[in-house]
Amino acid sequence: MPRFASVWLVCALAAPAICADSAKSRADLPDPLVGTWSMFELSHGNTYPGMFTPFGMLGWTAQMTEGNGWPYQYFRETLIGFLATHQPSAWMSNYGAFSLMPMTGMLQVQPAERASHFRHENEQALPYRYSVLLDAYRVKVEMAPSRHGGVFRFTFPRTRDAYVLLDANHSGGAVEIHADDHSITGRNSAGARRSPNFTQYFVAVFDHPFAKSGVWEVPENAQGRPISGRAAEIAADSAAREGSHVGAYAGFATNEGETVTVRIGVSLISPEQARRNLEQDMPEADFDRIAARAKAEWERQLGRIDIEGGTEAQRRTFYTALYHAVEFPHMLQEADAGGKTIHWSPYDGKVHAGEMLADNGFWDTFRAQFPLLTLLEPKKDAEIIRAMLNAYDEGGFIPKWPNPGETNVMIGTHGDSVIADAYVKGIRDFDAAKAYAALRKDATEKGTGVFEARSGIEDYIRLGYVPYDHGVRESVACTLEYAYDDFAVAQMAKALGKEEDYKLFLARTKNYRNLYDPRVGFMRGRKSDGSWIEPFDPLAWGGVYTEGNAWQWLWSVQQDIPGLMELMGGREAFLRKLDELFTTTTAFRVGGYGQVIHEMTEAKMEDMGQYAHINEPVHHVAYLYDYAGQPWKTQRWVREIEDRLYKPGPAGWLGDEDTGQMSSWYIFSALGFYPVNPGQPIYAIGSPMFDRATIHLENGRTFTVEAARKAAGDIYVQSATLNGQPLDRPWISHEEIVKGGVLRFCLGAQPNEKWGTSGLPLP
Repeated sequence: MPRFASVWLVCALAAPAICADSAKSRADLPDPLVGTWSMFELSHGNTYPGMFTPFGMLGWTAQMTEGNGWPYQYFRETLIGFLATHQPSAWMSNYGAFSLMPMTGMLQVQPAERASHFRHENEQALPYRYSVLLDAYRVKVEMAPSRHGGVFRFTFPRTRDAYVLLDANHSGGAVEIHADDHSITGRNSAGARRSPNFTQYFVAVFDHPFAKSGVWEVPENAQGRPISGRAAEIAADSAAREGSHVGAYAGFATNEGETVTVRIGVSLISPEQARRNLEQDMPEADFDRIAARAKAEWERQLGRIDIEGGTEAQRRTFYTALYHAVEFPHMLQEADAGGKTIHWSPYDGKVHAGEMLADNGFWDTFRAQFPLLTLLEPKKDAEIIRAMLNAYDEGGFIPKWPNPGETNVMIGTHGDSVIADAYVKGIRDFDAAKAYAALRKDATEKGTGVFEARSGIEDYIRLGYVPYDHGVRESVACTLEYAYDDFAVAQMAKALGKEEDYKLFLARTKNYRNLYDPRVGFMRGRKSDGSWIEPFDPLAWGGVYTEGNAWQWLWSVQQDIPGLMELMGGREAFLRKLDELFTTTTAFRVGGYGQVIHEMTEAKMEDMGQYAHINEPVHHVAYLYDYAGQPWKTQRWVREIEDRLYKPGPAGWLGDEDTGQMSSWYIFSALGFYPVNPGQPIYAIGSPMFDRATIHLENGRTFTVEAARKAAGDIYVQSATLNGQPLDRPWISHEEIVKGGVLRFCLGAQPNEKWGTSGLPLP
């Protein structure tokens, strides 16, 4: 019997194994501490142990530091508070921040002075609940999230001096104590950069009357730093304070084991709305009930995908990734007294009807996180797009990196991709005409005000590329990404019957050709007169490339892989170059950056040649072997990346999480397929990690991926069926998935070089 036939017999008889912890609560599987061993010099995820509800307005984290981008770093041993945070990345701002801190004994308000040692063995971090024991005060802290706030439970020892300190944080805030209903209200107006009229309002309602209370202020200079030699001013029995760095405290006399519960609501609209949000989210002062409600929400969220098989580490990594994939964007809308959805606008500072989003980098997330939402949560995807269009109405353009308003970070206008990908997949619950107008504006008009949009677009339209010598940084990367964005606009135009626009933008998708130099075999920078920039070094980072070098940016032609293949000299030449990417030197040159940045170090640590999974431009590249007729190499490299770069523990990941993109890559890849080219509703096939993964689709159907294998190391596709019919192509359509069904793989230890060699269809 031929080898493949014998393997097929084994596959036909094998049944997927049931995982040992299948009965365990899914909400307990994610590990929020993964990725927290990070610092400026090296990212192991660049995350904090966020406790939040999916897509909620804000999250909470234990806080170790302030002002350095990393509020929690696992290798530290002291905590200074428990922080309300919007921060999406170590490289982006928090805004409206405030924190709580319990203590006993002498009241200390300065962060360094109030800090307490803790031990990780006394810490538990889950998506819906966090707890830790503060050694200095013998106080147990527990917190649970709600959509617009959260709840704390502090368990105190026997003492006459138990305190809960509320820190309104730096750079402008206020607090007010209301002893009659034992609450503290306040505000913070810092961190929103260019957003007008920004303030985050908060209300903290205690379940105990105050035995004592007061306000405090830390004298600070104009830079928000404490003034040397000046102590904090504590005003006992005062009820209000406004200043650069102010706070309040409530004091209690407690018995051993007595608990104090604090419910917190926030609003970007008004103090009254903060109280309304609190009552809507948490009408009862019952910590366990609120935490149970948050847990149930996570059970529903994570239950969108059931997995069986794999190792415990793989299962926990999968659900940790799914937890990160729904942390951002933050949805900022609130419900008024009549139940109407409203939002404060980061663009004009006014209150409007409808949804609003913030804290998401479309440059990162258009690649996999948003395609994941089209599959798992099309209604949420449509809601996000409506929020994007509200931002367009209020600001003039779709933002590239809202935090909370436009920050002009990164390149391209990848909201184009998010909208077009949703539309071609049948997600239509938004104003398509307005959406297309926004996309067309991105592709044809220069940005204004805070919106840079596509920098250098006039030259891009005139020359067919962004030149290096007209003041646009990262000109090669810009050209490549604009050409892809043109593809997204073209697909939307085609779907709406705008034939002339379709032809116009489709022609511009070929602009990548203008930067390919066959003499060196890379995309490289050109001046406005057409000459190449000299000297050229493919290992040099920065300059004309965004957070990478020529090796990583060569492949950013998702919209036309066959065309790139032809440009590089044909299929065999393309494959040789792709092989070389993974096997060449790991060396780098600092190039235009002038110094080593953390991405360079992390890419070298991967030890996969010049493939740099730690950053997004290459996330589709391992799947390009599918296009060139060698899918077994996709299967090999995808599994290699999963195993090397997504390990358990605080230092188990490498690179930046980047608002869900790194995790979404893992989710798709573990399922066995990936959206190489958002805007084209198909997925390239890789190798499924689990024996069975069932996606519970929003339309009520299920789509199941099964993998029959004899051993855990069997990663190569020998054969596949879709709904019982043979599947001999390395791709599957979005329509086939959302109709429901079963995709079944037979996997083996050695490549089957005859399966799936037909490539992928043109868009």
